Amino acid sequence: MGRLASMKSGRETIGHVGPGRTPFWAICVVFEIVLCLTGTLACSSTPYVWADEVPVERARPQVKKTGVGRGDVVNITVLGQASLSSIATVNADGTVNLPNVGAVMIAGQTQAEAATTIERSLANILQQPRVSVTVVSRMIQVSLLGEVRNPGKYLVQSGDGIATVLAQAGGLTEFAGKSSIYLVRESEPRRIRFRFDDLLSGGNSARAFILLDGDILLVK
Repeated sequence: MGRLASMKSGRETIGHVGPGRTPFWAICVVFEIVLCLTGTLACSSTPYVWADEVPVERARPQVKKTGVGRGDVVNITVLGQASLSSIATVNADGTVNLPNVGAVMIAGQTQAEAATTIERSLANILQQPRVSVTVVSRMIQVSLLGEVRNPGKYLVQSGDGIATVLAQAGGLTEFAGKSSIYLVRESEPRRIRFRFDDLLSGGNSARAFILLDGDILLVK
């Protein structure tokens, strides 16, 4: 998985009925009611659409992100200072660790702003430092709920598909419906439904879907 990292702090396990546990169907009902009330999910007589009915431009939307995010891999170049230049991963707290400087906060800034921030930090050890910052790999956060072995929030690389994050979560449980995988996306009026077999081998439309920051996957 390379740089893919899972964010599992504060994760709550969701499963089937057991002693002292809430039934999974009840959790799903509450989850869908919340989505309806918040406007994230349209409530209609047909609350989902199959993945192969979604146009490819919506399956692979062009998202322009210019800022630096947590988990991103950045190339930091300090002009004339090879020992201070590096390729670094932005930490969970939004900082990068620089040689001879330490942690510098750059998350949430544009690449140009991050370069200026690093220049200010280097001014203590260099005269008029010139820095460039380029994001070489972006990470996004998605949430997995329901019948996966390790539900929770995960960081995946921008451009990854649903099968990738399902694998990170340890796959489906024995109770999962293999045709009951739903994607909830803020920009979509209805949930998008997937078949597990299509994600692994067959359906081109299902495999064409890329995950976006903030996506929610629900497996029933």
